[in-house]
Amino acid sequence: MTPIVKKILIINVVVWLVYILFEVWLELSAFTQFFALIPQKVIPWMNGSNADAVGPISTVEFPRLWQVFTYMWLHSPEGLLHILFNSLFFWMIGGNLEQSWGSRAFLRFYLICGVGAGVVVVIFGLMFAPGMPVVGASGAVYGLVAAWGIVSPNRLIYFFGVFPIKVKHFVLIPIGFAVADFLTRAQGISHAAHLGGMAIGALLVTGYWRPGKATRKIRYWWLRRKLKVIEGNRNRTKDPPDGGYWH
Repeated sequence: MTPIVKKILIINVVVWLVYILFEVWLELSAFTQFFALIPQKVIPWMNGSNADAVGPISTVEFPRLWQVFTYMWLHSPEGLLHILFNSLFFWMIGGNLEQSWGSRAFLRFYLICGVGAGVVVVIFGLMFAPGMPVVGASGAVYGLVAAWGIVSPNRLIYFFGVFPIKVKHFVLIPIGFAVADFLTRAQGISHAAHLGGMAIGALLVTGYWRPGKATRKIRYWWLRRKLKVIEGNRNRTKDPPDGGYWH
């Protein structure tokens, strides 16, 4: 098992057990409220939850932006299947991609897919289910599914160690489940996370979306803005034209 895949699996299991302790044994919902992805908690003013907030500032609900990251480390405390299937596909696909890309690049890709899927959940959740908590690494895992099918389509693997199948055919299994769940409107499943993670993974691995390039553009814009401010301050040290005043 590759290093990053092993560490992420361990973290997921430990967090899952802690989640069970809070939600099932202690019957406390604080863990879900603070760390699950709840669209109206991430952007409360879009839902109007702060519209009637008056009095001390403590009564105003602040955005829990961290939830687009923390939700991907939680899995349903009500059973084993959720974390089991996510872990199985993550182990099968993640190890191959980490060996090909290296640990750092793989981790960065995984996290971007997970956070990106979370953003998609927030966008659609505010429109359709603002108060519905979402947990799980499915968005990040579906990003890996899309990437593996694109970068290694003709690689031959052995499904369950027995059945030979090409990667491009294997990835159709989880993709088919995601599409079928969406078309049948299956309950208890975040379609936005599955399809959003898949789309983000495909865009990243094909190069159609490059977060690093966008970050460089933002930094370039910020530096230009700072330079303009500095240049403006320098000009103000000079005497105003015709004996007038700066204003």
